[in-house]
Amino acid sequence: MTDFGYSSDYEVYLTKENGVQIVTNDLSLAILKEMRYHEISPTNIALEFNVSKSTVQSSITKLLRMGIVSQDENVTDSRSVVYHIDAALLFTSDTDIKWQVYARRASAKRIMKTGRCTSREDLSLYGVSLTESGLNIVQGLFAVGSALVRNYDGLDYWPVIVDKIHRECEKRGIDVDVTVKDGLDLHFSSKDEDISDVPLIVVPMLGAIISKSKKIFGYHLVNDVQLSVENEGREVFMHVDPFIGQDYKRGDFHLTTLEQYRVNEPFAIYSLNGRATLFTNPTMMSVLYALSDGDNSANGLSDIIGIPKATVYAAIMKLIEMNAVEVDKSSSSPKNYKLIADPILYCRTPDIEDCSNIEHIVREFSNGDLDYYSAAISYAMESIRCMGIHFDKMFTRAGKSMAQVALELHPNIEPQQFLETACSMVSTPDNLEIMTLIPLKLRITLAQNTLWESWPGDFAKGYVAQGLKQLTGDEYKIRIETIRQHS
Repeated sequence: MTDFGYSSDYEVYLTKENGVQIVTNDLSLAILKEMRYHEISPTNIALEFNVSKSTVQSSITKLLRMGIVSQDENVTDSRSVVYHIDAALLFTSDTDIKWQVYARRASAKRIMKTGRCTSREDLSLYGVSLTESGLNIVQGLFAVGSALVRNYDGLDYWPVIVDKIHRECEKRGIDVDVTVKDGLDLHFSSKDEDISDVPLIVVPMLGAIISKSKKIFGYHLVNDVQLSVENEGREVFMHVDPFIGQDYKRGDFHLTTLEQYRVNEPFAIYSLNGRATLFTNPTMMSVLYALSDGDNSANGLSDIIGIPKATVYAAIMKLIEMNAVEVDKSSSSPKNYKLIADPILYCRTPDIEDCSNIEHIVREFSNGDLDYYSAAISYAMESIRCMGIHFDKMFTRAGKSMAQVALELHPNIEPQQFLETACSMVSTPDNLEIMTLIPLKLRITLAQNTLWESWPGDFAKGYVAQGLKQLTGDEYKIRIETIRQHS
């Protein structure tokens, strides 16, 4: 982490022995990026980046200590070693979100047409909610797919997954070509439907293929994907290159205890001007978290946080400089400050006693008792729960964005009709119903085994608030009642 306690350039990894680790050093980030595509050695990297070999070696040594990188003997020169990534990249700030945000429009069209959100739209919209904030989760979804198929043998898995891709696409009127030549190519096409959401929901499956690529194809694939969405969303092209370099064993992740998921350095991520900025400074994180509950003064924040006012004030001034916080111009003395950054996530002590449910999800998927979309969502959510990572208030913003798309698709919709569409935004087995109009009260019933916690309620609240505001010009106070069913 930087000495300042914040960074807009970072990668967050889950390691096999050292829990969650954060990388922000520019050289380390560049080295790790190269490792996704080919083997590296300190000599080659030093020449490529025009830095000294000792500087490169120092960065690699730190990555080795963190548990992010492993080393193997160089088969062509026993006097040297080569390095490769041996950890799961959860998310990164290095992102191009355009293709991912297209997925929201495709999902909105489908929900409005069929009148019901399904697990396919859930996976798409949940992912878009993160990526539109500037957080790249593609690598994290690769890791999810890899974990789900760890019980499969590579050779046996390939015909299974190709058959599954064809059957799933056929059910949805999508044509698909799978080509293995100089890597892996997938071409999805539809005559009439916008399938822009396909990349986001296929990424975990690609991660599964990449993790088994040595057994399937005889060589490793790189841990990245090139893709494009064309023909107004009716065609999607995806390509994965071969990994360049000597062979190595790509290990599976099989973490069984909460200790293995521990977050060594608590962090929070907020979206600032479209960049997902990571904070580790405790005072700055406390100020941001407190302001997410409402505007406050330096004195008020000092009382809430339990930190001297001078320290709080210094953090506020830096956050103002970063465009994360601003002065409430309508406040007199003392001045109030308001949060203008969008919260994405924060860390707390995990609220569960063990992580046994992760193994249950893998077994259910392996046995065919859990569909692909639900398995990907539930595995991802259970993993972040084991780490104590929470997504807070971000989903309200996602609902607002969805409302804007829905109104672009149906600009003449009546407010009452729009309100009714909110009920279709929650997927089964959960349910949303309108209880009263004055005051406006919505009830969300979460099934006993639902995957969700805050997502449906926060998403629906943002969706309804934004839609009614655009249609009527009024801001409605919306009450959300959430009921969780029990056995």
